[in-house]
Amino acid sequence: MAGNGLPERWQGREHFVILTTGFGHGEDVLAVWAAWRADPRRCDRLTVIAIDPQPHAPRGEDGGRHPWAPWASRLADLWPPITPGWHHLWLDDAPAAASDGKPPEQGRSQHLRLMLGVGEVADLLPSLVASVDAFCLHACPDASGATAQAARWVARLNRLATTGATAVVASPSQEVLSALQSAQFELQAPAIATHTHTRAKFAPRFVPPLSPGGLWPAAAPEHRHALVIGAGLAGCSATWSLARQGWRVTLLDAATGPAQGASGNPGGLFHSIVHGEDGIHARAHRAAALATWARVHGALARGDLPGQCQGLLRLDARMDEAGAQALLARQPWLAEQAHWLNQAEAQALSGLPVPSGGWHFLQAGWLQPGAYAEWLLAEAATRAGAALQTRWSCQVARIQRDEARGLWQALDAQGQTLAEAPSLVLANAWQAQALLDTLPPAQATAPLPMSAVRGQITVLPPVTDASAAPHIALPRLPVAGGGYALSLLGGRLLCGATTQHHDPHPDVRETDHRHNLRQAERLGAWRGGEHGDDSGDGNSPPPIDTPSLAGRVGWRATTPDRLPLVGALPWHADRLAASQHTRREQARMLPRERHSLDGQTQGSLCVISGLGSRGITWAALAGELLAHWVTGSACPVEAELRDALDPARFLARQHRQ
Repeated sequence: MAGNGLPERWQGREHFVILTTGFGHGEDVLAVWAAWRADPRRCDRLTVIAIDPQPHAPRGEDGGRHPWAPWASRLADLWPPITPGWHHLWLDDAPAAASDGKPPEQGRSQHLRLMLGVGEVADLLPSLVASVDAFCLHACPDASGATAQAARWVARLNRLATTGATAVVASPSQEVLSALQSAQFELQAPAIATHTHTRAKFAPRFVPPLSPGGLWPAAAPEHRHALVIGAGLAGCSATWSLARQGWRVTLLDAATGPAQGASGNPGGLFHSIVHGEDGIHARAHRAAALATWARVHGALARGDLPGQCQGLLRLDARMDEAGAQALLARQPWLAEQAHWLNQAEAQALSGLPVPSGGWHFLQAGWLQPGAYAEWLLAEAATRAGAALQTRWSCQVARIQRDEARGLWQALDAQGQTLAEAPSLVLANAWQAQALLDTLPPAQATAPLPMSAVRGQITVLPPVTDASAAPHIALPRLPVAGGGYALSLLGGRLLCGATTQHHDPHPDVRETDHRHNLRQAERLGAWRGGEHGDDSGDGNSPPPIDTPSLAGRVGWRATTPDRLPLVGALPWHADRLAASQHTRREQARMLPRERHSLDGQTQGSLCVISGLGSRGITWAALAGELLAHWVTGSACPVEAELRDALDPARFLARQHRQ
C-alpha cells in the first residue's frame, strides 16, 4: 500500500482499482479492506482484483492477532467454489463516510468488491478488461521459463493501466524490469536491488485510440444516468448493478409492476451445466450460475426470497459412473460444483423414482422470479435512494436521441417524452427490436437475432385427499432432465415446460398440461399417465382433472446460439458500408452506438436480452456485464466470454464468413 501511495491516492475518488498477482490466504486483501474501512476519506467504490492459481480461504486460527480479524470471517463466509475463472465477492457495503466534515450525500453508497481470479496470471491477465490504478506484482518463481513468461504479461500492463497508475514489483529480475519499462512504466528510486520492492509509475508516451467495443472511460457525474426499458429479471438486474456503481437509474415498464411477463412464473431453476470439453457455453453457464448463487443464496437461506438453495439434480441417462469419474479426473475442480450420483443415490437424494443417475449441482436451486425482481429493486433503492425512479404503465412506442442535449428519449404513442437519460438500456426482450426499428438510418443498429418462444407451465394443487397423495411425489430438491419438477411453497408441484416456436396462442391449453404431466411422470413426480386408470385395483391414481390445474403462458426471448445479448449495440451494416469501416471480423472492433466528448463517455445504447429459458441463471451475470459496458467498471468475465455474449457477434460472424 505504501509503495502505491495508499490510502492517500484513493481519497476523494469515486472508484479505485487495485490488482494483485497473488492471494494466498487473503492477507493483502484483508489489510486493504481494514485500511479502507478506517479511512474517513475513502473512495466510494474500491475494487480489488486478485489472481492466484490456488487461493485459500482466510485462516481463522490466527485472525485474532490482526486488525482485520473482524473481516476475515466475512470473507470466509462468502468464499466461492474454487473453479477456473472470475469470482465476485461483495465484501462490504459500508455506510457513506463524511467528506471534509460534511455529512454524506443522501442515497450515496460505498462498497468494496473482490474479483478473485482462479488460474495462472499468464492466462487470466490477458483476458482481463479493466482500468487499474495500482498494481502489486508478486515475485516470479525462479524456474526455467517462469521469468520469461512473467515478462511477457508484464510488458502488456499498459493495456490495463490508467493515467497515473503505479506498480510495486517484489524481487524483480532485470528481464521483468525491462518488460515493465516497455509497458511505459518509469522506474522509481531505488532501482533494482535483490529481495526488495521496486516502484514504478505509468507514463505513456502514446495513448492509442479507444477500441469501439473495448473499455471506455467512466462518464462524468452529470452523465451517470441510465434509462432502462423493461422490468423483467434482465431489467431489474441491470438496475441493481447500475445502482451498485453509483448511477442514477430510471426504470420504465408497460405493466403495473415488475416481472409481469416471462419472469412472472411462480418458480424457476438456476444451475450450471457440465460438458466434457468445458467450452464457451459450459464456462459461461458456470459463471452465470455462480454469480446467481453468490447473489441470492444468503437471501434464500434467510427466507427473504421464496425458494430453495440446497442444490439441484440434473439427470443424465447417457452418463455412467465410469464416464463421470473420467470427466472428474480431467476437470478436478468440477467436484467444487457438482457430484455424480448413480440412480440409487439420485433416488435417495430427490425422493423420486428417477429413471437414471445425474449430477447434483451444489450451487443451485429454485426461486420465485417475480419476488427476485422485487428484491433486486428494493436492494437497488436502498443503495441508490432518490437516484432510482420506477415508472409503471409506461408504454414506450419509440426511442430517439436528442443530439443537441446528448440524451436518449423514450416516447409514447403521442410523441410525448416519458423519460430521458444519456444512456439507454433495452431490457424488454424480443420487443427491443421494434423500438430499434424506430431509429433513423443515421442511428440504425444491427438487427437483434431474437425470437419469441412460447412456454407453458403446470402447477398441481396441494394434495389433500389421502387416496391421491401416493400418486403425487414432491421432490426434496428440484429435478431436471427432459422437463423439470420442483416443490413450491405450500406443497404444490410445478412441472414443465413446453417449448413452442412461432406460437402466439396466449391461453393455457389442456394439451400442454398433459405434455408437462408426462414429463413429470418420467421424472417420478407424477404417477398415473394421462387419464388415470380404471382397473379398479385400488392402487391406480385418480384421473387428471385438468380444469383444476393452474398454468401460465409466457414467451422467452431466445437467440440462435442460446446465449444472451449483453452490451453496446453495433452499427447497422449499411452504416458500416457508408463509413468504409474495414475492421469487421471481430466483434470488439465494430463501431457502437456510444457517444463521447473530450475523452469522456457521455452515453450509450445497450441491450440486455435473450436470456431464454434460463433467465434466473443468467440475470445476475448479465446485469453485471451490462453495468461494465455502461459504466466502465471491470468486466466480470474473461474477454472471450464477453465476446461470446456481445450483441455484435452475429454481425462479425457474417463478415468472417
